[in-house]
Amino acid sequence: MPYFYTHLRTANGVERDDLGTEYPSLDAAYLDACAGIPKLMAELVQEGHDPSACSFEIRDEADQLLWEVPFLERTTKGPRRRSPTRPQISAETQVLLNQIDLLLLSIRKETEHMRANILEAHEHAATTRAIQRWRGF
Repeated sequence: MPYFYTHLRTANGVERDDLGTEYPSLDAAYLDACAGIPKLMAELVQEGHDPSACSFEIRDEADQLLWEVPFLERTTKGPRRRSPTRPQISAETQVLLNQIDLLLLSIRKETEHMRANILEAHEHAATTRAIQRWRGF
């Protein structure tokens, strides 16, 4: 499992997490950081810090910023999941992502076409039933 480092950024600077924690995924690291925000916010207010200026920086073992989690994001009705930076991806991966996007678009169009065909089939069936009732079948 990969290690993630959750640094605390305040108006006074960054308190680095030099030990890191092993998580199964970046999402797990994000959720753990979010779980600690309410208690830490109370402590920061008692120490005179402005929580609106605080955030967690989730970084990988290469110290690359993966996710910034502003404290107020967890206490307001704003977006809950926001990643300001995207991890670097290779050109090959980008090509695959583009192919997936095209495939999804094709699937959506085909689904719309199938729904239209089903609707038309239902209309024909209703018409056929009405004709059969009219003819006494």
